Amino acid sequence: MKTHRSTFALRAFTLVEMLVGAAMSVVVGAAVFAVVNAGMVLAARNLSVNLTNTTMRGSLDRAEQLIQQADSLPALIDTAGGPAAGPAAGVSFDSYRGGPYVVNAPASGLPASTTTLTIVRSTNPLASPPLPRPGDLLLISNTPATLRPRVAVVAVAAPDGLQHQTVNITLSAALGTPVTFVAGTILTAKLVRPAALLALPAGGKRELRYYPLFDTTTNLSDPAQYVTLTDQVGMLVEDATPFTLVAVQGRTFVNLSLRVRAANFDRTLAGRQADEFNTFARVDCILARKLTP
Repeated sequence: MKTHRSTFALRAFTLVEMLVGAAMSVVVGAAVFAVVNAGMVLAARNLSVNLTNTTMRGSLDRAEQLIQQADSLPALIDTAGGPAAGPAAGVSFDSYRGGPYVVNAPASGLPASTTTLTIVRSTNPLASPPLPRPGDLLLISNTPATLRPRVAVVAVAAPDGLQHQTVNITLSAALGTPVTFVAGTILTAKLVRPAALLALPAGGKRELRYYPLFDTTTNLSDPAQYVTLTDQVGMLVEDATPFTLVAVQGRTFVNLSLRVRAANFDRTLAGRQADEFNTFARVDCILARKLTP
């Protein structure tokens, strides 16, 4: 008996089929890459925007805190620290340190040649101004605004039983102006420090800096003389002068127009910061002093 067996011919892919399959793989791979890349870029942008907002909020909160503690009307200054008309690169002001302090003075008052002062402060936890520090300015009540003796050396005595503490101060120079003492009154003083906020270029970026002892700072580029509030201020022309003074209902406020972005994910967003992927944020805020009505 003759047996019939079916045979199946083994066939390989043809060149055309292989080319079609390779082409489909390239198309699918390109589509997947495009989706993944777009997702990565959008994720980087969202994270960068969030970090930008955090950076801006932190720098503005710090600037607001400093302006609110100003004891004098802020004055506009340029990048060299000189007076400027608005808009300007920065503002200078007296930062309030504390007070009041009672100034011990003889009935004849304080002569212009005075180089040492004795003040008394309360050590009561509910009303205790800080101890003076070298570099502070002592502003004495009922004296000209130009009388601003600087503290050079401080010697502190132990508090007495009435929670009073005597502090002996050596000035960096003589008073230069006599201080008249009116009988039956108390001569008081307060401490301030000349400070400033400045937006200055640093390398390929711009920084918003705080100078806690601005009047004695001779090199504005010395990192030991300032604190950086943010190093991501924009580099456009208008970003160089973010400060102006505005008057509202008889009061003067500091207007700060700041454009900031976080530097994170710069490589991912390279080439896209000027278009739809821009992560700069600009805010305009008005800052007021708390120490004036």
